[in-house]
Amino acid sequence: MLSTIATATKRGLWNLARLATDPLGRRQVTRQAHLTRVATHDRAVWLQQVLTEHAETTHKLVVEQAERTRTAVAGGDEWKVLELETLLRFLRKNEYLTAIRTGELDVPELHTKHPVAADSIDTIHPRGAKQDNSICLRFNQRLYQLFRHKPGLKVLDLGCAGGGLVRTLIDDGHFAVGLEGSDYPRLNQFGEWGTIPHHLHTCDITKPYTLTSRTTQQRIKFDAITAWEVMEHIPEDRIEPLMKNIACHLAPGGWVLFSIATFLDWSPTTGVAWHRTVQPREWWEAKFAALGFVTSGDHPFGPYDWLRGSGNGRYDWKPEDSMGFHIALRRACEVRS
Repeated sequence: MLSTIATATKRGLWNLARLATDPLGRRQVTRQAHLTRVATHDRAVWLQQVLTEHAETTHKLVVEQAERTRTAVAGGDEWKVLELETLLRFLRKNEYLTAIRTGELDVPELHTKHPVAADSIDTIHPRGAKQDNSICLRFNQRLYQLFRHKPGLKVLDLGCAGGGLVRTLIDDGHFAVGLEGSDYPRLNQFGEWGTIPHHLHTCDITKPYTLTSRTTQQRIKFDAITAWEVMEHIPEDRIEPLMKNIACHLAPGGWVLFSIATFLDWSPTTGVAWHRTVQPREWWEAKFAALGFVTSGDHPFGPYDWLRGSGNGRYDWKPEDSMGFHIALRRACEVRS
């Protein structure tokens, strides 16, 4: 009993002494803060050890997930890729239709008695029309540079296949139209045909046609008219009417931009030949000059800046392959003046 009283008395005296020297209890608060810092530090050290021990495992998991994603995109899971592509096209089409409804984007109207190039090898045995959907944003930037970043450019793409170029130009706020001789892309909704349907049309580009504005009902004059790996598919006797159509739709000061292949393209199995006019550059230049168009080097395009013939896309040749050439044309009367 006496020892218990003595212990309690000592504790009471110690508390009284502490209260006298530290009436607000700062030492206790400081000690608690110190203990908290120690605990936090110890936990941080433990966490670092855990992360270090598991870093290799974590890295492996991240790499595995990245590889699964890459494989899916590369075609390992083609249905997932198709699902994502369909969703993106749905969202893009909504934006496209909204731009038309609000009057931000005009709609072209095609007038022709030849809605399909019925006797063309590319319609009878479609190949480029079923596999090409060329996109090259580098080309787009050079095109804008050529026209000094003029807003609202008008571009016509002949032999547009999937319509990739047309869609990217519209995405950039310009007006573009694609014409395709084969009805394969339209019937199969290939490429952008389901995304920008009012700006992609089929017709025989070697027969008379007219493109008018739905808003003004006037013929559309284009700043640039392009054709990528198209001219060699045209029989020689139809090149003149094709160029006449171009002249009718080209705005004053406009440019004509082509890539033209110079090699035979045929199937040894079926004997089908897709390239109908295979000639060297000099022959084409003379042909265009006779039809009122001359070459011009006054443009910003380098060897690898073109939509095709620059190693861009599937099965595309490169400038060093010597399988074709690029050419920029202007009206002869404008160049001479």
